[in-house]
Parts: sequence; C-alpha cells; structure tokens
Amino acid sequence: MSDRVILSSGEVAIATTLAAIRQGVNREAGIRNLKAGQQDAITTEVVGVLGEFAFAKWANVFPDLTTHLRRGSFDATFRGWNVDVKATRNPHGDLWVDARKDKLPDLYVLVHVEYAACTLLGWCWSSEVPERSYAEEGRTPQIANRDLDAMRWLLEIDHRQ
Repeated sequence: MSDRVILSSGEVAIATTLAAIRQGVNREAGIRNLKAGQQDAITTEVVGVLGEFAFAKWANVFPDLTTHLRRGSFDATFRGWNVDVKATRNPHGDLWVDARKDKLPDLYVLVHVEYAACTLLGWCWSSEVPERSYAEEGRTPQIANRDLDAMRWLLEIDHRQ
C-alpha cells in the first residue's frame, strides 16, 4: 500500500468547506488555532482537514465530518486506536504535539499536504513522544519526521494485543 494519497476534487471541496465551518465554530468558542508558520488560520485549518481526509482514505475509514466543537477530540479511529492527524505543507516538516491535552490519542500520524496530493510521512505512539522528542524540556514536543515509524508498520501491528 502506498503512503501517497491523491484526493479527488470532490474530497478537496468537502474538506475545504468543512475546514471553514470548523474554523468558525472554534473561533466563536474562543479556541485558538495553535498554528505554526506564517500562513493564515483558515489555510492551517484547510491543510489539517486535507490531512485528515488523506489518512482516512489511506486507512479505509470514514472521515470525521463533524462541525461541532472538537477541542480535545480525535481525528479518526483506526483498528480501535484513537488517531490524531497532524498535517504540514513542508515535506520535511516535523510532528508537533500538544502535550497539554487532557486526553491523548493512542497514536499520531504526520501528513505532508500539497493540495490534493498528500503523503503520509509516518506515525508514532503517543506514549513514545517524550522519548522521541528533540525539543527542550518545557517546549512543545517535536519529533523529526525521519524518526517516525513507516506507515506500513501500522498495518502490520496486531491491534488485538
């Protein structure tokens, strides 16, 4: 199975609309977008939802289409694991994790988004974030994408263990 996913024009349109709605709902509720980089908040939101759609398509699971307040929720469930999908427009971008969440996912997936063409760069268990992070203590945990596990390994793990 390839780690590259091409979203259809319909999937991109739905993801873009969903991102705009979610962004409005979150800002209305006073939830700040923890974006990294110079892009505007809506671009960050669109890239994030495109990444979620790419993972859902890769994993053959239905994407989360909810528009209600999503603070602290997960982006997908795969083989019984809660997944938080992180997306970047940088092909060499790293996985940044908000460790302040009350409830952490089982695993994180990093997706490089180039509009409709997305590449799943890798994944890691949330329990491994502290030991894999290269960030200084007290800073937002970051994991270099070269230190993430290949997506194929996620398919080979027996989820019943």
